[in-house]
Amino acid sequence: MEPGIIFAVITAILFGFWTIFHDLAAGKINYLFGAILVSLTAAVLGFMLLLPQIKTTTLYSNPKGLLFVALAGVCALGIDYFALKTYGTGLPISVAGPIIIGGSIAIAAAIGFFMGESISLMKITGLLLVIIGSGILATMA
Repeated sequence: MEPGIIFAVITAILFGFWTIFHDLAAGKINYLFGAILVSLTAAVLGFMLLLPQIKTTTLYSNPKGLLFVALAGVCALGIDYFALKTYGTGLPISVAGPIIIGGSIAIAAAIGFFMGESISLMKITGLLLVIIGSGILATMA
């Protein structure tokens, strides 16, 4: 199996647990503080993993990478904040989780097509199934 697929599966598993932990925390913490704490936890853990290899690691190869990572950080804060707000409303995880994750899949795939990635009937079919599935779940709230 291609390493990229393995990493994507690991990421999907972590994203699933991320969703569960947000649901469990939502009614017990201020949403903005929770979003900040998620980011702070990620930063501290990341630095702990980076420090042992800091002398042998290239941190970035193009300054544009810093801009895009900063923009991803803005998005990450918004994701954490709005996920906590979503679950704080009492929307069931079986509805909210797939809408959040499915919606992100649809947006990423569509943007990938606009960025020049190949489009095939199978990719479009999969994308439509994700959109339809998220739409069905959204009506079940």
